[in-house]
Amino acid sequence: MKYFVIGDSDTVLGFSYASVEGRVAATRDETFAALEEARGKHDVGVVIVTEEIAAKVKDELDEIRLSQVRPLIVEIPGPKGPLPDRRSLLSIITEAVGIRV
Repeated sequence: MKYFVIGDSDTVLGFSYASVEGRVAATRDETFAALEEARGKHDVGVVIVTEEIAAKVKDELDEIRLSQVRPLIVEIPGPKGPLPDRRSLLSIITEAVGIRV
């Protein structure tokens, strides 16, 4: 199973150092093209998308997540950090488990 990253040039470059294939996307159309490329690769099991890019196609990503098992779509913060309206992973875990980690 392989990974595929979609995001800004810094994120895609960083993941390329770990031999993860990816595509730079800045617009909605570029994001759709990159998603279709990733979904067309049968060995890609996880698509990593930066939050900023994912926000541009949120409804479509949600539809893919609900209708398909593969690929798993994971959102990560970009180089500027998490978006202001996003909860941190620690707060999600704390809420789910009920204790502070």
